[in-house]
Amino acid sequence: MTIQFDAVYERDMDILLMRKIAYDRNFVRRFFLDGAIEDDKAEFVVEKVAHSVVTEDGESDVEAILSVNGKRIALLIEDKIDAVAQPDQAERYSIRGRKAVDCGDYDDFYVYIVAPRDYLDNNAEAKKYPHRISYEDIRSSSEDLFENAMIDHALSDANNVRLPRSAVVTAFWDQLYDYVDENYPDTFLIHGHRGLERSGQAGQWISMSCVKPYGIQIKSDRGYVDLEIGGYGDRFAQFSNDNKALIDEKRLYVRAASKSLAIRKYIDFIDFTQPFESQKPALRKAFDAAKELQDLISKLKIK
Repeated sequence: MTIQFDAVYERDMDILLMRKIAYDRNFVRRFFLDGAIEDDKAEFVVEKVAHSVVTEDGESDVEAILSVNGKRIALLIEDKIDAVAQPDQAERYSIRGRKAVDCGDYDDFYVYIVAPRDYLDNNAEAKKYPHRISYEDIRSSSEDLFENAMIDHALSDANNVRLPRSAVVTAFWDQLYDYVDENYPDTFLIHGHRGLERSGQAGQWISMSCVKPYGIQIKSDRGYVDLEIGGYGDRFAQFSNDNKALIDEKRLYVRAASKSLAIRKYIDFIDFTQPFESQKPALRKAFDAAKELQDLISKLKIK
């Protein structure tokens, strides 16, 4: 059987890692229990596997919590195909882990980077991670044809998935962080950080943390801001009916997407390839809309 991929993105590899941790006990023993915990005979239970876990100190591509010999152990995993390694990214993983231990979320943690061997061997930032796993080693341990085809394509020269980085857009984002700090202090926590290299796309999405199950996204290329409510996609009719008066009063819209539900407000388009000053009116409208949606949370009827 031939299995072909047009492109394999880092998110695809994230999901593959999640699946292997969740269902492949030999994989967990070889690469995690033996690799870091140094007890490949330990009894363990995978309690949780999560994707794209964001805190004020950054983002983990994959997080897993294992119960090992009576202790709750977290695996904090950065996944790279060829994206630029960010300065101090490994240390930020450790900061998140230490804070979570202090909060009692788990008893101990281990930080990993998973990437092609060439990346691990030649990238200075990658070498700062305490534990490193190569795609090639995962490939050699698997007998699954689909998994192997995915990893082979991720490693191949044909897998040209990385968008060129743009100094102009990166500088725009750096000014955006300053703008939010100045105009909306203690209001929004934008994902990412200053200095994070950005692609050259004119339309970028600005994601902001919010109290669960809520999240806010400014979708600048689509001209709207969404207040997303996780887990309510199948309760669209009930939610719309319960909150109709409030939604109509604020001239908002309700949309369902997969497992989420979104309250939407339309704004002007924002072009990240243009000078920052020229986009300030659109940015002001966007963040004012985001603030309006955030203030709406306490008024919503949620069942």
